[in-house]
Amino acid sequence: MTTNEIIQYYDYLMRLAVSKGNSQSDAEDLVGDTMLAALAYIHKGGDIQHPKTWLTNTLLHKHTDALRKKYRTPVIVCLDEGMDIAEEEDEEYLSSDEAADVRRELNHLGYITREALIRYYFGSQSVKDIAEGLGIPAGTVKSRLSAGRSQMKKGLETMETRENYLPGKLNITFGGSDGVRGEPISLVEGDLIAQNLLILAYEKPVSVSELSKAIGIPSAYIEPIIEKLVNGELMAQTDSGKVYTDFLITNSRHTLKTFRPQLDFAHKHFDTVWGILEKMCEMISEMTSAFEQKMGTEEKTKLERYAILKALQDFQYSGTGKIPAPQFPKRKDGGRWFAHATAFEAGYNTKEYDEAAEYRIHGGHRTLRAVTAGETRCVRLCEFDTTLWDSPHRYGFNRELYFKHVIPLLWCIYADIPLEERAGWEIPNEMIFHMPTLERLGLIGNGQERPCVTIPVLKKAEYEKVCAAIKQATEEMEAALGEEYTSFISSMKTPVPAHLASVPELFRYLDTTTYFVMAIVREAYNKGLHLKDVNYCCPPVVMIWEEHN
Repeated sequence: MTTNEIIQYYDYLMRLAVSKGNSQSDAEDLVGDTMLAALAYIHKGGDIQHPKTWLTNTLLHKHTDALRKKYRTPVIVCLDEGMDIAEEEDEEYLSSDEAADVRRELNHLGYITREALIRYYFGSQSVKDIAEGLGIPAGTVKSRLSAGRSQMKKGLETMETRENYLPGKLNITFGGSDGVRGEPISLVEGDLIAQNLLILAYEKPVSVSELSKAIGIPSAYIEPIIEKLVNGELMAQTDSGKVYTDFLITNSRHTLKTFRPQLDFAHKHFDTVWGILEKMCEMISEMTSAFEQKMGTEEKTKLERYAILKALQDFQYSGTGKIPAPQFPKRKDGGRWFAHATAFEAGYNTKEYDEAAEYRIHGGHRTLRAVTAGETRCVRLCEFDTTLWDSPHRYGFNRELYFKHVIPLLWCIYADIPLEERAGWEIPNEMIFHMPTLERLGLIGNGQERPCVTIPVLKKAEYEKVCAAIKQATEEMEAALGEEYTSFISSMKTPVPAHLASVPELFRYLDTTTYFVMAIVREAYNKGLHLKDVNYCCPPVVMIWEEHN
């Protein structure tokens, strides 16, 4: 008779124990004692010929013996290293492998359930003492003891057939403004456990115990991480205590599924789109001769790059123009954001995804703003990050430094303010240390004996003229293929789990529009129509300034 054969009599023994007038909890204890006695007998060499009769007689004997001792799971529990709670006489009931299995199941239980079991069976605490110690009602203790026994029983029965989860990783981005500590990205950056918990809790709400078993880590270790994610608003908790990931996650398979169709759509309409963009670039080129800053070839090329990307992205957004723009919620961290992520399962197609990544614009159109010391001017930096003669993560050397101090540094260089004076701005020495990096990224250069800004710098009125040309080009693209484009992206929008109500409708179109812009740009580049003389980092970045009122 094997362990699995003994387990098959569990329901029968429960009915028998309850019929003896025991409460549900006492009946479960009685059945547990009976089954453990069977295991001990087998391990000592005994042969049970008639299991049902043997188990029945043993249960009745233990009942008449007034339940001489309460059910004690005879294992060594090692929540803390070296912690030995089981009594020596109990250890022989189970083999070391079986003991390890029970320990594993116990460690996967949620905090309250786990603590209730340990205190009750190993600490010999009463229900009342456990309730006081955990700060919960006595009824809750009883229900957790019952639920814990059931979960452990189920876990032991399915242990051999349970699928092992193969960990993946999560690439998280967001729309809106981040929190004071870089939330939401900082909540999961470099933390594979947090990333995988979010992946596992996406399709439906799950318990901490279920997450623990799926990821193969005891609950005690993942509970603080889950708490951090809930407090950081990447996870939400139901009234029943289950948790779920509270933002949109797409997987790499779905992302790749939309990649080729977007390239095909861009190729089909390339001649029409590029003809409109070329006309726009001619208009902007004529404007620049009258601008205050006399632009060299590099600055004109960067402005042209910016205008092309802005016009294409504005057209891309027009495909979802009838969908209300989301109102970014105010977050506990001080930011206003919606998160979005792509999950990469173990063994994903690295080669194909890397190819698709060349067609991504990282973060879309980004605008930074600062007011000069003395509040005399307002300065903005408008930029895209691409992978074509550009840096896909321009801020990569230090995210916080870049976003906080790049405008002050560029303005000091542009306005010929000595960096040691810094115009009253607090530009840290570390930011100045990274000036060679900014030079490599194409934002600054070496002029005559001093650094210079190598991106286009426009007055607000000049920038508005550029934007008017961009708007005209966008409207022409909408008139030429807007309806077809809207229908095209609607057919591929991302499905969302039924329980997930916080995802803005607009975010379901992110994957369907991810590659269109750079598909046009890269086809133009491959045909020699765009960036044909460029062999340097050429970021699509513009700095705009105006007098501050």
